[in-house]
Amino acid sequence: MKNQQGAALVIVMALLAGAMTLGLSGMQTALVDERLASNYRASTQAQMTSENVLAALASDENKATRENYLEERLEKGSGVLKGSEIAELIKNGTLDELVDGLLPANYEDLEEEEKKALVEELQANLELEFEVDGQNNTITITSSDRGLRNDAFRDSSVVYRYNVDEASGAGFFSDGFITCYGAELNGGGGVAIDSFDSRKGAYGVGGNSGGKASLIALHENSDIVFNMGSTPGMTGDVFSAGGIEVTNTMPIVGSVYTAGNISLDGNSALITGDLFSEDSVLFKVGTRVDGNVSANNSIQVLGNWGEVRALQPNGSTRSGTTYAIGGDAISPDIYTQIDNRIEGSLTSENPEVRFEDFLSEGLSVVRDNDECSDYGVEKVYEEFSFKSNPRDVDVVSNVGPVGTNMLGKPNVVGGFETFHVNRLRIGGNGLVVEEPTVIVADSDVSVELWGNDNVISLKDGATLRIVSKGRIFLSGSNVFDMNGFSPVVDVEGKLVPAFSFNTLYEGSDTAISMASDGDFYGELLAPFGNVNITGSARLMGRVFSHTIGLNGGGSMHYDRAYDDIDMSVGTSEPQWCTFADISPLAIASPIDRLRLPSSRATFDGAGIVPDITVSSGNAEKVSSASTANGNVREGITSALFDREENAEKFSLFIDVLRNKADRVLNGVYKNNTSFGGVGDEKITFVNGDIDANNISGAGILVVNGDYNGGGNASFEGLMIVLGDYTQKGGGGRDLNGALLIAPYSRSSLQFTPANIEFIGGGNRDFNYDEGALRAAFGLLDESEQKSWADCALPIKPDDGSLSWSLVDWK
Repeated sequence: MKNQQGAALVIVMALLAGAMTLGLSGMQTALVDERLASNYRASTQAQMTSENVLAALASDENKATRENYLEERLEKGSGVLKGSEIAELIKNGTLDELVDGLLPANYEDLEEEEKKALVEELQANLELEFEVDGQNNTITITSSDRGLRNDAFRDSSVVYRYNVDEASGAGFFSDGFITCYGAELNGGGGVAIDSFDSRKGAYGVGGNSGGKASLIALHENSDIVFNMGSTPGMTGDVFSAGGIEVTNTMPIVGSVYTAGNISLDGNSALITGDLFSEDSVLFKVGTRVDGNVSANNSIQVLGNWGEVRALQPNGSTRSGTTYAIGGDAISPDIYTQIDNRIEGSLTSENPEVRFEDFLSEGLSVVRDNDECSDYGVEKVYEEFSFKSNPRDVDVVSNVGPVGTNMLGKPNVVGGFETFHVNRLRIGGNGLVVEEPTVIVADSDVSVELWGNDNVISLKDGATLRIVSKGRIFLSGSNVFDMNGFSPVVDVEGKLVPAFSFNTLYEGSDTAISMASDGDFYGELLAPFGNVNITGSARLMGRVFSHTIGLNGGGSMHYDRAYDDIDMSVGTSEPQWCTFADISPLAIASPIDRLRLPSSRATFDGAGIVPDITVSSGNAEKVSSASTANGNVREGITSALFDREENAEKFSLFIDVLRNKADRVLNGVYKNNTSFGGVGDEKITFVNGDIDANNISGAGILVVNGDYNGGGNASFEGLMIVLGDYTQKGGGGRDLNGALLIAPYSRSSLQFTPANIEFIGGGNRDFNYDEGALRAAFGLLDESEQKSWADCALPIKPDDGSLSWSLVDWK
């Protein structure tokens, strides 16, 4: 019986265990189901968060902010925004709404610091990644929820495509002569404004003259005044965003368009085209208009006796007469005395037609509180100016023309030999220019050349651009050698004017004075000052200026050869397409510990590249550095880096250098070690640390470890440090080229914090040197250079615009 009871107990226990197992299994299944449901809900909600952020970004309400930021990304390259940065971009409260829905029930009971920390923690899980694809003209924006709910991770992407609309550029200046505030033209007979084409020969030879050239004033407060004598006069259309006054007999063989008043007081003045004013037209004595006349406000006539009568046409007028049909018509005998004649029709009160409707694409009115653009002249001064000790230069020789070596030692910038002087005078027997050349002057420039043999002569392929912060004086009888002259020259694939004189002068005196009895070939750019042409001087080229004065027997002839070239003066923005785009100090990694030089050591990008470039968020850390130009750029360009924190492409490039290296060295190096020299540039790859004084070299030096150098160290080219960088005191020799500090993890392919210290005294400078950097880049073959960058990043031209379209959502 006892045995049977024991067996029953065993059976009962077994059944109980089975029941418990089934129960536990059921509970586990239910728990799994519950967790799966929860995870699915969190995942779905994460997907919705990503979609909502993109929807806010893509909304019409956010268009202006979005497109402005996308344009910035084209310059900076691919990158990432997180948390509060996203809130700045979408701006319509969407991010706040998303975060508010995730706050705990006791949120209002928390301290303010706790609330702030909680919101920042939630926001930090949101991310927008921007991937720039220059080859396909797209930017892909990926929105990610990286764990707001139960660590669920989901993302969504949109793709924007852009087109570069080069609206201005060559088209802008093919209109003719452009001013901001207008022109005053005074003189007798023989004055001419027209166009020709120097590619077809000299002006006036074989009928190469008399083409149309517009005269344009863009500011709404501008005025164009014609106070000139008889033929040939103005051949082309006249546009003024302000007003126009014709006070003499000079004919305008073209049409006149204004936003302001038109006052016609010429003695038998002739306008062969149409007349349009957005405001009013006032006819005084004896004006003839062969085309149609229209004004959005009123058309009036003024008799010899001063009486003003309005023309109020209800239809067309009779050819050869000037009275209107209907309204308060004026009798023919009054018109006999007034002697005005309108061959076409009269129209008034037509507000649908605006002055800007007549402007060519790329031109627009500059409003009262706005400034006219300088169209890149300031930029070209900054980019071609470089650190030196400029001096007054007199290029004057009476024993024969001299070369540009009289100007000092040049820099080479963007294919141009560049000279920096204080004051410049070119006289005597003239100047011979053998290369594309830019002369930057800090004050006045004068060119005084008289006689057939005293000229500025360009060798084949050469150009001359002078950019002055002072005034420019041009005088002489035959300033330019026109033998074999080409008005437009190809410099490294870009068409530029053979001669260009630019000034930033903005005082009350004339900015560019052209007083001679000879011809000037080229362009005159004076965006802040007056261009004044006097005597019998003839300008053969183009003008952009604050104002234009034309006096005496001078004339302006727009050269159609310039139709093919635009106003994008200067070099392109640095895009890391070659080593020559890198700053003297470039830090790709986030900065952890930084100690800047306490001595006279300076970082100098020569106005061509930023003095210092750092990764995003690190500019403030280097703000107290001694820079020659005060130019620090934040954001490493994406020609090499997918995203600033992503080192995948950079790691591949380092492998290229390791495999290409002339020498791969291991260990710690002693004092006075040399890694190549100028003329013997090498690629050196050091596996390990450098801890030594007085090292030197040229080419490319990669330190796959820490650099701890001192003494009189020097290098010409590109030095890459993949660990910490320490410079110890002393030193009078410089680094000429670029130092790139970029520690990264080979396993995670992320840039890791960099520790940088400049300890002690010394005055070692870090100088941009385009020649040294190009020599270093030339050590690589074409495929190896492309592993650095394929130069596919597009740049919005200064005078163009971008249009965007949403092409995909995934």
